[in-house]
Amino acid sequence: MTTGRPNISVVIPLHNKQAHILATIQSVLAQSLQPLEIIVVDDGSTDQSAELIQTQLATNPDYQRVRLIQQANGGVAKARNVGIEAANSDFVALLDADDSWEAHFLAEIDDLIERFPQAGAFATGYQKMLSDNLYVDPKVRFPTAVTTATILPCYFEICARGDLPFMASSVCIDKTRVTDAPWFPEGESMGEDQDLWARLSLHSSIAFSPKVLAFYRLDAENRACTRNYPSVECGFSRRLNQAIKTGRIPIHRRASVLTYTATHLLHLARLNISLGRFQVARTLLSDRRCNRLRVKKTLCQGRIWLGQLRGL
Repeated sequence: MTTGRPNISVVIPLHNKQAHILATIQSVLAQSLQPLEIIVVDDGSTDQSAELIQTQLATNPDYQRVRLIQQANGGVAKARNVGIEAANSDFVALLDADDSWEAHFLAEIDDLIERFPQAGAFATGYQKMLSDNLYVDPKVRFPTAVTTATILPCYFEICARGDLPFMASSVCIDKTRVTDAPWFPEGESMGEDQDLWARLSLHSSIAFSPKVLAFYRLDAENRACTRNYPSVECGFSRRLNQAIKTGRIPIHRRASVLTYTATHLLHLARLNISLGRFQVARTLLSDRRCNRLRVKKTLCQGRIWLGQLRGL
C-alpha cells in the first residue's frame, strides 16, 4: 500500500453461507490493493461455513491476513459491530458473506479516501446478481447524472426516487465519524444499514464513485430480508421522523427526509401486499407522510396500490 495512505480493514459478517463464503473471501484476496486484514465474524453458523474457513487458515498461506471471530447468533448488525470494533484501522470496508468485489474495489475506495478526506463514508456503484450469469443494474435515480467520483448529492432524495445508490457491500466507513455508537442498531430485522447511512449523510458526507465494483447476490439462500418483512415502520425511519419532530434535522433537509421515510412506508406496504397482509398495508399507508407521495409523478404507483386496497 502506498506510504502515508490509510490501511483498510475488511469486515465480513457470516451466517450459514457455506456455498459462497470462500468465493467472497477470494474476491478480497484478489484485490489489486490488499487490505490490512480481513475479519470474518461467524454469527453462530450451523452449517460448515466456519469449518471451511478454519481449514483454509490451517492450510492456505493466502489466508495470513484472515482472522475468524466466532460468536453466538446475534444478527448481522451485531456481527458487523463486533468486526468494526476489532478492526485495527479506522477505515472499514464491509462485505456480506455472499457478495463479492471486482479486483479494483479497494483501490477505488483508497482513491476516494485520498480525494475526499472530509467524508465519513466512501462507496462505489454496484450490480445485483440474480444468478452466476445474470447481472442487473439497480434503479438508482440521481437528480443529475453522476459520471465521476464526487460527494454524493441529496442522499435522501436519491433514495426516495429509486434504489439505494450503494449497499453494505459497496461501502467503506470511517468509524471515527460515528459518535453515536453502536455503528449498526442491533436487534432490527431490516434497515439497520440505512440507519448508519442516514446518520453519516446528516453529520458528515458520503464520497461516491459510479464505477460498478461490487456485486450484490440476490439468489443466495438464507437471506434475512426475504424471510422477515416487517409489519411496522422500521427503526431507522421512525428515528428520522422523530428527529424531524424534535428539530434535530436542519430545515433545508426536512422535506427530503420526510419523503424518504414515506417511501419506506410505501415499500413496506408493497411487501405486505405481496404476502396478502392487506390490513397491515392499509395501516402503513394511512400515515399522513404517505400523502406527500400521492402528488409525486415519479411515485404514482403508490396511488395504484391505494386504489387496489380500497377495492379489497
